[in-house]
Amino acid sequence: MRTSTHSSGSATELLLLGLLADEGMHGYELKRRIDTAFGALMTMSWGSLYPALAKLERRGLIRSETTNTPAFDSRQLSGALAAELALLQRGEQPANGRRNRKVYTITTAGQTALLELLRGIALDDDRTFWFALAFSDHLTEAERIRLFERRVGLINERMRALGELSARSNGLGQVKHGLEYRLDAELQWIERELKDLREQPTLSR
Repeated sequence: MRTSTHSSGSATELLLLGLLADEGMHGYELKRRIDTAFGALMTMSWGSLYPALAKLERRGLIRSETTNTPAFDSRQLSGALAAELALLQRGEQPANGRRNRKVYTITTAGQTALLELLRGIALDDDRTFWFALAFSDHLTEAERIRLFERRVGLINERMRALGELSARSNGLGQVKHGLEYRLDAELQWIERELKDLREQPTLSR
């Protein structure tokens, strides 16, 4: 059963606040971190990253500071033309060999919002569980246990639904068995993690 008042649409907010809680970053580095660590879960275009950051800044959850740094050496670039065009379109063109770049950092209000999201975000969007787990060091051990327990509840619901599914084709049957296998594997992993957490001497951070 869903117990959160937050929507799964908060996944992006959780991701950005969680990353910026670790360290301040400019947009290029932030996107690279997302692509590297969470590319298997989602992709974030430049056209969605900067509006999301602007929204968080308007709400006072993050702040930005413009810094003047050496321009990129074109020989060191990744070759992602879209990324470079996005930077140019934002007025970050090199001037005299230097580039104006915004560095984003989380605010005190943002840290509070991050904790609220971690403690109550809905897990019906698979991304939110993995994002919440990635930043669960901000939670107490008891809260981390609760996060895993909520995920177990969701997995059991999905397993029951799959068990009731009547596969009317070979393809659908393969999908059903594949999803059951994946859910069962995740459930076994969570049970091991929960066992380790519950056997710790104290339930403190």
